[in-house]
Amino acid sequence: MSTLAITGGCLAGLGLALLIAELFPGRPRLDAALARLAGIPLTGHGMPVRLAAFAARFPVPRADLALLGISVERFALQRIGFTALGLLLPMMLNVAAALTGISLPWAVPAIAGLIIGGVFGLFPDIAARSEAAKRRAEFRVALSTYLDMVALERAAGAAPTQALQAPVDICTGWVFLRIAAVLEQARRAGDQPWRGLAELGERMGVSELTDLADIAEDAGTEGAQVLTTLLAKAQSMRTAALTNARAQANARTSDMPIAISSTVIGFLLLVCFPALYRIFAS
Repeated sequence: MSTLAITGGCLAGLGLALLIAELFPGRPRLDAALARLAGIPLTGHGMPVRLAAFAARFPVPRADLALLGISVERFALQRIGFTALGLLLPMMLNVAAALTGISLPWAVPAIAGLIIGGVFGLFPDIAARSEAAKRRAEFRVALSTYLDMVALERAAGAAPTQALQAPVDICTGWVFLRIAAVLEQARRAGDQPWRGLAELGERMGVSELTDLADIAEDAGTEGAQVLTTLLAKAQSMRTAALTNARAQANARTSDMPIAISSTVIGFLLLVCFPALYRIFAS
């Protein structure tokens, strides 16, 4: 009974703390707001910041997070939250079982909590990698269009910097907005735009964007040859995207018999279960 009281008190205190934090949120910190606007990682002395900084020391998919626009600290807090939920879930079930009169040894929820907490801690990684794979494929498709437009600008006699900027001035979508932000930051800093594109490609794990930066950097010396390179790169990216789409379609087609077979087997078990139960019961 003492274990039940302690567990219930901890859960009640945690719920009360979350309720108070939600009803009376603290004032936003000025340095945090400025850091978010500038894209600078926040460093501070608050407990959540220190906890996130500690959790960020573990391996994280930084390229995927950069592509999704999620900070490492936020991802670390998500991982901590899911792990804590997995740790507390068996305890809450133990409390519910104790209320119904079922007594379990303390080692059962403890071991189950460690296992479930470890599994739950992987959920943010799986979700980030899955979503980043989709966003990266979308980025490559949009980038092929961007390459075509840059090639058209170069064919019209535009300078390399102007050719890189013109497409993002007329196109919408998160890919073009991300490229436009990099170009604008390079313009304000007085830096070459292709260096920003190369850094963006490295952060997000999109090698095609780094290749575009290398092509743009060589545009001043190679002249018309750059136009051919841009068009060939765009064509190769479209071909790769089409091949990937066909492979995904074939994989989904091959998975259809498995799904249909599972449905049929489940239906047969549902239909035959009453008869089998009466046979074995008699």
